[in-house]
This record gives sequence, structure tokens and C-alpha cells, in this order.
Amino acid sequence: MNKKKTKNDISKELDIAISERDKYLQIAQRAQADLVNLRMKSANDLTESEFKAQRRMVFQLISVIDQMNMALSTKVNTKTYKSWITGIDSILKNFITILENFNFKQINCEIGDIFDPKIHEAISRVKTDEFEPGAIIRQISCGYLHEAHLVRPILVEIAYKKEDK
Repeated sequence: MNKKKTKNDISKELDIAISERDKYLQIAQRAQADLVNLRMKSANDLTESEFKAQRRMVFQLISVIDQMNMALSTKVNTKTYKSWITGIDSILKNFITILENFNFKQINCEIGDIFDPKIHEAISRVKTDEFEPGAIIRQISCGYLHEAHLVRPILVEIAYKKEDK
């Protein structure tokens, strides 16, 4: 039972195939547009989330800045010196607390520790026979970690032998 297709049958099948193609093309185009929109929304959400975190941190820092301005506007004499130093120490602790709230951690080293370029940055070298070459003889300032990332290395002075160059 071989039925020969007429020109009219072929034309109808072609119209159906073209209609299905157009339908699937529209679906693909919508899916592609949705993907582009999702990517843009995700990028915007990420940027907004970063800005929101920055605003939260700055909001907390503003109060510490206000405290620092108050401390600096106070006239210091021998009578008020001790309370002024206590106030400045309190402000410093507030800064450290804010950093800890955002998962930043201060890192320090001990005198005599061996220089590690992964966490230390040598600011200067000092000729000495008291320490082994490469030993840390002074910490200039602490370093900072955020999660497992080094934000700033510990700034140090390291020893070298007097006869070394």
C-alpha cells in the first residue's frame, strides 16, 4: 500500500515542519534571553551584595572615626594624659573588633622567628651577630588574614651577618 504523496500533502507537511521550527526557534530565543537576563541579574546582585557588605563595614567604622575625632579634639595635659591613652586604646580595640566581625584576623610573629615570604614582608635588614641570618628581629606592623587569604603580610626587620652583603 504505497500511497503517493500529492503536492498538496507535501505542502501541508512542509507548513507543519516550518511551524514547528518557528515554535522551537522562539523557545530557544526566549531561553537564550532568559539566560542573558539571569547572568545580568546575578552580576548586579553580586555587585549589590558587595556594596552592602562595604556599607555595613563603613557604618561601623564611622562610629570609631567619631570616637577618634573626639579624642583628638580633647586638649591633653599631664592630668588627662592617662585617660586620653585609655580612650585611644579603646578605639583601637573597637577597630580590631570590627575587623573580626568581618572575619579579618590580625597575625603577628615573635622575635627570632624565621622569615617566611608567604606571611612576612621584610622592610629592612639589620647587621647583627645576635640572630641567625633570616631571623626576624623586629615586627614593624601586624599582618591581616581574611578567611585563608593574606590581605597584608606582617612587616618585619630581618637579621643578616655583619660579613654578609
